[in-house]
Amino acid sequence: MRTILIWLALALGGMFFALQFAPSPVQPLVRSTTDPRVHLQIAGHPEVGAILDRSCKDCHSNQTHVPWYGYVAPMSWMVSQHVNQGREMLNFSDWDSRQPTANEMEELCGAVSSGSMPLRSYTLIHREAILSKRDVDTICKLADTQPSPTAQLSSAPTALTPSKQKETKGE
Repeated sequence: MRTILIWLALALGGMFFALQFAPSPVQPLVRSTTDPRVHLQIAGHPEVGAILDRSCKDCHSNQTHVPWYGYVAPMSWMVSQHVNQGREMLNFSDWDSRQPTANEMEELCGAVSSGSMPLRSYTLIHREAILSKRDVDTICKLADTQPSPTAQLSSAPTALTPSKQKETKGE
């Protein structure tokens, strides 16, 4: 019995090692060539930019920070797939050359309001990305207004708004 367990452990270890050489089934992650301190800025709405920067930027921009486990198969495949799908749906890096559309803002509000974004699998590991009710309300308030004239990536760091503040009664 002990010999079988040893062989089984060796076989599983060998398969895990071999997986590291298997190509990712999706497009490889794009590494940012710009300053990693770049923060999403939405002109006239720095609080929304700070929320999106904290909770959305890793999957929905070219400023993806890939943690160590994002390079280890099979987890790397899942991370790569989530990031590529996120960028395909909405890429905030595109907003440095154009303004966000009203439709994009409405979809963003819908995704955060329903709780479908950020993904639960992401917030389990990245607790700081969890959106408070105040965060969701701030994003949706912007979506209800006319899209801002410009949205851009800026190298000026933003002051992050606290993600969780105690709600006072009556608000």
